[in-house]
Amino acid sequence: MSDVRELRESIVAGVRRFGAFRKRWIMLEGGARFVVGFLGALLVWFLLDWAIKLPMWPLVLLFAAILVAGVVLLIRFVMLPLFRRIETEREALLLEKLHGRLDNQIIGSLQLGEELAKAESPATLGYSTNLVRELVQRTARTVGDLQPAELLDLRLAERLLGGAGGLVAVVLLLLIAAPGVVQQRVDRLRDAYAGVLDTLFPVELKVAPGDVAVLRGSPVKLSVQVVGARRRQVELVRVDDKSKAVTTETLALAGQAAQFDVAAAEKSFSYQFRYGNRISKPHSVRVGDRPELSAMHYELAYPAYTGVPARTIVGFVPRLQALSATAVQVSLAVDKAELHPTLSHVRWQDGSRQPLNVSGRFATFSFSIDRPERATIFLASTLGPGFEMKEPVSFEVLVDRDQAPKVEILLRNRTLTMFADAAAGFGLNYVAEDDFGVAEVGLEYRIDTVDALLGRSPRNGTMSRLIEPARDRVKGSFTEIFKSLSPPLEPGDRITLTVTAKDNNTESGPSLGRSAPVQIVIVRPDLAGFQEQQFGFGAESALGGLKKVKRATNLLVDPEKSIRKEAAIKVERQELKARAGQEGFPSGAEESIGDYFRLLSGEK
Repeated sequence: MSDVRELRESIVAGVRRFGAFRKRWIMLEGGARFVVGFLGALLVWFLLDWAIKLPMWPLVLLFAAILVAGVVLLIRFVMLPLFRRIETEREALLLEKLHGRLDNQIIGSLQLGEELAKAESPATLGYSTNLVRELVQRTARTVGDLQPAELLDLRLAERLLGGAGGLVAVVLLLLIAAPGVVQQRVDRLRDAYAGVLDTLFPVELKVAPGDVAVLRGSPVKLSVQVVGARRRQVELVRVDDKSKAVTTETLALAGQAAQFDVAAAEKSFSYQFRYGNRISKPHSVRVGDRPELSAMHYELAYPAYTGVPARTIVGFVPRLQALSATAVQVSLAVDKAELHPTLSHVRWQDGSRQPLNVSGRFATFSFSIDRPERATIFLASTLGPGFEMKEPVSFEVLVDRDQAPKVEILLRNRTLTMFADAAAGFGLNYVAEDDFGVAEVGLEYRIDTVDALLGRSPRNGTMSRLIEPARDRVKGSFTEIFKSLSPPLEPGDRITLTVTAKDNNTESGPSLGRSAPVQIVIVRPDLAGFQEQQFGFGAESALGGLKKVKRATNLLVDPEKSIRKEAAIKVERQELKARAGQEGFPSGAEESIGDYFRLLSGEK
């Protein structure tokens, strides 16, 4: 029975050889299907993105779908056939079907041969063993002569393999001829994938220093922190404010952070960081200079009453001196920067601040001169703190006070002795002068006595004359000053006359100028030769020490109950000059002095 067993094993080997050949081609066809399906779809995706630049989501979703389809194709057409075992009976049935003239011959040979090989005695089988042996031999020869390639239809597999080969060739050609395009697709896919993740799991961009202003030539550090970054790079986009030129730098992320250093900022620009499809809020770096004073002048408007025209002083002056109540407007201009409307100001000596009227690079401020001051000008550009002028400008304000008018009385002597009748018609000539104008001239007089013992109350009076229009020099006179005085002048009266003049100062108030006083002593005719300062050999000072008491008749008689408490006053001796015109009194002075003391005593 061993020969039947060998024949059967040859049949099994032939069937399994057919099964292995078929499995091999099934795997080749599956691999071709996988290559054509996966690489074809991938190539279509590649061409679409290259042609129309697919948006982020379609790009990622299409690639994900291709990957899923590729996995399905790999499992369906490659992995499953690879792990499928070759079953003899199934391969035998397929072989009989494909051959067409082996109906159940292979299956029957295998089954009968197995029974015959296992049988202990041919008699127990119930059929002819020779017939079975002949069937097995013939089947073994037939299976051994079979060509699997002739039985299987390999045209589809061959076409698929040809297509797969062509696709592989195209891919290799792209990798060799256009690596940049391929890399661009890879980068776009990576960015799109990161963008999808950023959309699903947003990142946070922290930008420093934000909006900042720096002096021209100063360094600037622009940094960003990308919280939750999944990319390796971030872009810095800068736009020049004037030219609108765009500059883009690609910065490597290290520890989710990146920094770009501007060594010396010369122009203002705006900047923002771009991470995938996320863009930070735009910020600006404003570059500027400190303001530098280039021009300054002062416009002085003098008070209207002066009649002086306005004056302009060009250039900086450390000391500004002008008449009180003069209005001053200071104008200035700067270079390199426009002025800040609130930070630019004037600080006065008392610490108060005065804002400037700012218009671009020009500024003005006004004040009125009324007291000594010191003004300090602080200038700052529109970029704010840190852009102040290096050294503030200061100047002093000095005040010229309006002088009072000068008044002169046209008299040679300032002390006169006159009779009462002559004094009633007395007149004064005067001259008043002022820098800007005399508006009013007045006369003030005071009438008292040469001694309080006369018992007359002091009297005051004034006279005035308005000068319209005001003049720089006024010359005039007051006549018959005491003509209508009531009661009239009497001997022993002393008159003090002063001429006054007021200017036309309407700002700080008129100033009053006074002349030197003129004194007139009224005497009786018999004392006409005396001068006031020589009466009674200095008797005025001697009488000044007396105490007035009630008296019955006169001062020459000691009054009753009168006590002299004052120390004795020594009467100084008076020396008379040789010339009669210079004598203090005429001949017969004893009688005149007696009359004078009778006058003082009140005797009629």
